[in-house]
Amino acid sequence: MTSDIKSLTNPQEIADAGERIYKERYKADYEANYPGQFTAINLSTGKASVAPFPEQAIELAKKDSPEGLFHLIKIGAPGAFRISRASHAGSNWIFR
Repeated sequence: MTSDIKSLTNPQEIADAGERIYKERYKADYEANYPGQFTAINLSTGKASVAPFPEQAIELAKKDSPEGLFHLIKIGAPGAFRISRASHAGSNWIFR
């Protein structure tokens, strides 16, 4: 769990914190029992919500913590979504 969640402003830092929580607390159980589903990890509390679709996982997580900061993972996959580095437009990240 991240002690100072407000300091996480970079998408890579957020992803790293979420991946760390997932690996430490949930990975073994979730990959055995929920392959292909999605989990939203609350970076403030470390709590995870699981659902068949990404929107549902986020919705469940927001019900529990409306102001939370979440990292979304497709269970058993290398990544839920592709993130690319941008080299222009004043933005550091482009989400696809």
